[in-house]
Amino acid sequence: MLTYYLLALLPAIAAFATGSIAIYVWQQRSVTGAKSFFGYIFSIFIWCFFAVLEYLSTEATPRIVFGKLQYFGIPFFAVYWLVFTLQYTHNDSRLNHQKMRLLMVVPTLSMIFAFTDPWHGLIWDTVELARTPAPQLMIQHGWWFSYVMMPYMYLLLLGGVGVLLYAYFSSSQIYRQQILVLLSATIIPFFFSILYLLASVHLYGLDLTPISFALSSLIIVVGLFRGKLFKVSPISYRTVFLNTEDAVIFLDPKNHIVDLNPSAKRESLHAKILGKPFHIGFPAYQHLLSTPLTQEVTETIKLFHHSQTLLKEVKIRALHSPGHRPVGSVVIIRDVTIERKKQAKLQHFAYVDSLTGLCNRRQLEITGKLALSTAGKELWPVALLYVDLNDFKPINDTYGHQIGDTVLIHVAKCLKTCVRQGDIVARIGGDEFVALLFKANQNAANNTRERLSLRLRQTIDLETHSFQITASVGVACHPQDGSTLQELLNCADQAMYQDKQVYRDHRTTGRSLADQTQGQMGSSN
Repeated sequence: MLTYYLLALLPAIAAFATGSIAIYVWQQRSVTGAKSFFGYIFSIFIWCFFAVLEYLSTEATPRIVFGKLQYFGIPFFAVYWLVFTLQYTHNDSRLNHQKMRLLMVVPTLSMIFAFTDPWHGLIWDTVELARTPAPQLMIQHGWWFSYVMMPYMYLLLLGGVGVLLYAYFSSSQIYRQQILVLLSATIIPFFFSILYLLASVHLYGLDLTPISFALSSLIIVVGLFRGKLFKVSPISYRTVFLNTEDAVIFLDPKNHIVDLNPSAKRESLHAKILGKPFHIGFPAYQHLLSTPLTQEVTETIKLFHHSQTLLKEVKIRALHSPGHRPVGSVVIIRDVTIERKKQAKLQHFAYVDSLTGLCNRRQLEITGKLALSTAGKELWPVALLYVDLNDFKPINDTYGHQIGDTVLIHVAKCLKTCVRQGDIVARIGGDEFVALLFKANQNAANNTRERLSLRLRQTIDLETHSFQITASVGVACHPQDGSTLQELLNCADQAMYQDKQVYRDHRTTGRSLADQTQGQMGSSN
């Protein structure tokens, strides 16, 4: 009898191990698959816990009660196992609440039949207590247990094994180690269950199936801490493939479509495109496959769709087997319309004056250097006008910056209308502007300067105020006044200051004459 009671330690160890793991897994329940794995482990814990109490009971009634209480766990663990394997490998896209309820129908009925068994015998057809060589229940199972419940459980267990095997061959090394742990934990109790049911292998009436879970639990513990199970959840390439916003198409060596993700299906012109040539579903990109791929091809293609312009960045890369044999190619189509618009807007802010819409100093420097370099090679002239408004500060001080900004916008428009298409007009300071005239000599620059002066002298009405704008303009020409943009700017700046000094002298002289006239009129009176 000592051996009999010592054997009770085995299911007790199994109960302790599975209970401990259940507590740990519940603490990690935010990880993918952890909740279903908790249901699996907790079902086994219930089975093992009541198996200990059944084994230690020496009378028929408590032994039968504890045997029936095990059915709170026995019918359900296989369902949770299958759900866990699907979630763990990210193959649960079609697993919804309705299908979960359908999976639970047979286990729930089995539990109900177990507690109502005396009325129908569907689980235990006959049961009696034998006392030699040790107390044990002699059970003749009913047809529901033999032909519905157990085949259903084995089917679910095998389904989970199949899911793990599929994931094993499509996962990286770290996930393969985890999957091997889970496979071992499934196969061991599966084997002992068959021994008990088909070969009636037991120890003094002790079912070895819960005992096998003690061993499988130890294996799972190793997976929990060494394989980092529930710390690193595998995300298969299939998950990324199905959920990426980019259209991804796999082609065979003859450019027939062998697989494509939902984004690619929406991109295709035909709904049923699998197995068909690439150009049938994606004619806008077929020219990219007109020549054999020697390296990655990347091209941005402009498409017109419902009066909208779309920009598609297409990448095509050859695929090779581990033996470096060409097996096809992958096409990735990415919509870059919004991205390019944002880039264009950022570039606009970086190189365009926000107030006037003219080029800013940075854009002038980039374009000017390139233009002067070309002019030096081609030996054609370039002229630069440096424009500075006269008496602009009093306008800002008297009428406010809003009127001042309106004046600057007006000057910018005048400048743009006085130069030719292709010439560059830039605002480089508060009221300083530059016009870069291509293929223009000194005479052409002077003519442009005169047109600008006449245009600015026209009276403009802004709100309730009238203005007559004047500007000082300096001219410099390439190559005689400088060969670089900075040299031309310096030369034109000096010429502009000379022009401004002349303007100031005329204004001072005009005021002096006005004062003299007013004095003469006063003396005559």
